[in-house]
Amino acid sequence: MGSYIYTGAGHKLDHDAARVYIRDGYLLGPRTVLHGRTKHPQFQLPDISIDLRNPASLVQQTLEAALGDAAGYRRAIMFSGGFDSMLMVSMAQQIGAKVAAVIVQFDDFNPRTVAEAIHFADILEIPHYLIHVKAVEFLSAFEELAEITDEPILDLDLGVVYAALKKYDIRSAGDVFISGMGCDQWFGNEALQMAPGGFEARLDWARVDQEAHQRLAEAHGCKIVFPFLSEAMLALSQSLPEAMKKDKKLLRSLELVNKVQHRGGRNEEQIPPLMRHIFIKTYGNRAWPGPVSVQRRGSLEEDQVLRQIILGLWWEKAKARIAKP
Repeated sequence: MGSYIYTGAGHKLDHDAARVYIRDGYLLGPRTVLHGRTKHPQFQLPDISIDLRNPASLVQQTLEAALGDAAGYRRAIMFSGGFDSMLMVSMAQQIGAKVAAVIVQFDDFNPRTVAEAIHFADILEIPHYLIHVKAVEFLSAFEELAEITDEPILDLDLGVVYAALKKYDIRSAGDVFISGMGCDQWFGNEALQMAPGGFEARLDWARVDQEAHQRLAEAHGCKIVFPFLSEAMLALSQSLPEAMKKDKKLLRSLELVNKVQHRGGRNEEQIPPLMRHIFIKTYGNRAWPGPVSVQRRGSLEEDQVLRQIILGLWWEKAKARIAKP
């Protein structure tokens, strides 16, 4: 529970906060679902000025700084063959890292994604390692995730990553991963969408999600670097004109990504609706505050049920953690 600070006695569930979490999917920091605890205050993004005559150069410099000193070191890329992961490969190679692609086959749900990732890894002439995550491994991951995260996080991709890292051999490509997470949310079309809670909620959620990924990586002896979630990159995203974010226009203008013509148009759900339904069937009787019925639901109602289940799993594990001396 390392990202919390004590503000009083008692470690009971805050039912009002829990209801807000189920309804909205987030709790704006420093609020939590626990009585007597708050999160660390949100960090203040630094002020940054941009020369709009050459913003691409600033983006590249900021990304390179976020990647750190990796020249000559091995770096594994969470690789899907999409623009974000290919950009991360190009950036890592630019600073002299020895790059390899780690590709996740999620049962038989994403064959086109996997085939395209292998294809582009071959074009980029980097080694690739395929990890096959079974559906049952994805489902069981949430039991363990609930025990290591500070927040009840509904991020189905987190379950896939956790299950994949559990089977990953660090001898393949080292113990440091680079992820393009945050590229869509802060530098692409998703950055242009209105979301509940506005900028503060999005910033808070990015921080919580990043920390959750770091914790699951640490549980497997690894580390994940998120260049797009560095404070400097988050500040930069807030200073960019909206036109530069549409279809990632600014990022696509970087010279280093143009050596491979990346075609768009792939449309394959990584976590299909069937798996969401199976997840509800698997954990529905473990939900807080009680069992839930599984019916044909709209996406909003289904998400609320999933949040209820995630909260139930997390609270079950949290009680045991809090009880430890």
